[in-house]
Amino acid sequence: MHKFYITNNLGGGGTNVSRFVDYKQLFNLPNIGLLLNYYYLTGHAVPAFDTPIIRSIPKYGSIGDFLNGAKDSFKQKRNVSASFSQIDGPTPINGYMLDNGCGNLLRDLLQKNQYNKNSIHELVTPFLDFAESLHFDFSIALDYAMKYTYKDSERQDVMMKRLWEELVGNEKINLSLIEDTLITMASGNYTHAVYAPLHGFDFKSFESYLVSVLEAEESVEASFGGFALGGIADPKKLPDTIWQIPSGINRDIKSGFITSKLCCMIRKYTDRPIHVLGAGNIYVLPFLIRAGAHSSDCHSAWRRASDGGYEKAKVMIPLLNEKLEFINDKNVLQYVKIKDIDDSYNFDFGYSIADLKRLYRSNNNEDFYFAEILAYYEAIKQYDLLIRFTEKYPDYIERLKNTPDKDLNDNYRILDDRLLQESNSLFAE
Repeated sequence: MHKFYITNNLGGGGTNVSRFVDYKQLFNLPNIGLLLNYYYLTGHAVPAFDTPIIRSIPKYGSIGDFLNGAKDSFKQKRNVSASFSQIDGPTPINGYMLDNGCGNLLRDLLQKNQYNKNSIHELVTPFLDFAESLHFDFSIALDYAMKYTYKDSERQDVMMKRLWEELVGNEKINLSLIEDTLITMASGNYTHAVYAPLHGFDFKSFESYLVSVLEAEESVEASFGGFALGGIADPKKLPDTIWQIPSGINRDIKSGFITSKLCCMIRKYTDRPIHVLGAGNIYVLPFLIRAGAHSSDCHSAWRRASDGGYEKAKVMIPLLNEKLEFINDKNVLQYVKIKDIDDSYNFDFGYSIADLKRLYRSNNNEDFYFAEILAYYEAIKQYDLLIRFTEKYPDYIERLKNTPDKDLNDNYRILDDRLLQESNSLFAE
């Protein structure tokens, strides 16, 4: 069963980010988990948000308990939208993963001129201890990672960015961090799964890096619980020639082509779980599932819902309703500006688009925050429904090539054909 992890940067990212906690009951969906970030949860962000709540984390026995405690604390200080009925008491999320936040941690060290060869290595034990103490299902081991987005000051600091890129691209220092993590894991103090992040600049380098990680496991006599594909979230930064992108593969399906091939490469060596970091685009999700990915995440749904207010906010056009029936014939699984949506679209998420527009345009801040959460939820519900669809129908790819949306059908046929052309043995049906 595939699980999609929604992302939330509690502790950073502004006041609307923590509103997720107030409304988290919406996200009690069977195939949806929650990804949280070590960088933000440990108060490293500048400026930090909800600092008193973040500082209370050590008193909780699990990340689920902490979020329920945070919900209770927020409830004492603020209201939710009158259009929402908040459940009293604990509300669950179906799984938790911890990302390492190393892109931000490394950036901060470089900006403060505090980086040395031991800086990240010294965080291995505290990071694993943090994930263990809060009972995360799995964590992504520390690595030298880049961010996908930059503040203006980060773009302007050429020397810092150059050093950043050199560290990230240095396989030797990344593998030394992998080895340190394995040695720490070998102590036997950890029960949660730790996934090894894999990086590369083309298919061969990803495979070479995986082989090096497997050799490190054998040398240390410890094993990771799974593997995480990183550095592939932004298709625009993946050159077609280097990644051998065949004709007909457009931007909508490019990441699906690359990630599917990488998952199949990993499957040649191991049947351990695979997580797709950042590149869990719903448009290509069925192909990631077929290629053997156990889980994925993507931040796009939150960005579309929360960037730019009513004039710019977007909502995903749904493909499926609760009965797993196809319900739209254009722009499905794409994001469309909410203000431009008319009655030609069907939605099935408990509210109408008229309700959503009203909430976005409300002068009440809580209504506006709820609007962002609601647009986010509408997209995430489609992830859950699409995963249910792949579980119910063994021939889900064929069915998804014959929806009412011609453009989706054409893209899926092209992607399926190109992947099958690569090798008839890529997938085990």
